[in-house]
Amino acid sequence: MTKTHLISGATSGIGQAIAQRLQAKGDRIVAMVRDAAQAKDLGVDGLVVCDFAAPEGVREAVAKFEEPIHSFINCAATTLGKAVFTSSAAEVAHVLNVNLISPMMVCAELKKNVQAGGAILLVSSQSAYRGGFDDAYNVSKGGINTFIKALAIKMAPAVRVFGIAPGITLATRMTRERKADDLAPIREQIPLKRFGDVNELAELVDSLLGPAGAYITGAVIDVNGGNYLR
Repeated sequence: MTKTHLISGATSGIGQAIAQRLQAKGDRIVAMVRDAAQAKDLGVDGLVVCDFAAPEGVREAVAKFEEPIHSFINCAATTLGKAVFTSSAAEVAHVLNVNLISPMMVCAELKKNVQAGGAILLVSSQSAYRGGFDDAYNVSKGGINTFIKALAIKMAPAVRVFGIAPGITLATRMTRERKADDLAPIREQIPLKRFGDVNELAELVDSLLGPAGAYITGAVIDVNGGNYLR
């Protein structure tokens, strides 16, 4: 049976890889984008146009979205790239709006859309656990992890809620913006001696949305090659 998935961040990186894998199975993709022009080459089946930097606008856009869906997959995220000591309140607020508050607003409105047996998957990060240089980003992903637990209880038993927490993953904006010389020593510290791949994450998400993930809710699954163990 053809399923419909609502995906944020589907124009690049992890979100795009997930969308492409689900499309290859014949599923329908509705992409959440800031600008309809962003999705012209994606070949998606529908759009929800909104800007995650403006949570109230996101909530209003999703409130108007009436199509039944099997899943909502949140991959939209941004980074600040600096510590709190040199960050303004506005800069921190922007990261929290995009990475945490807007995904929460989407979920608040999607209770009417997600079909029984469906799922909500929110992409987190190993930074939620181990910290890192970008304090606003770390906090936003820690908040996502807590929200996953709280929402899973509220949506059960009809809808499962879970997350994945990738480590450094190739073919994403975050790795493209870093120099190879900066990444090499990090790779050597990872027990599996390599970085993740977006297609590996897409395969995992596909599996979790199906029967293999039927008993998983409230969990955040680490995908970091052993770079952080908890």
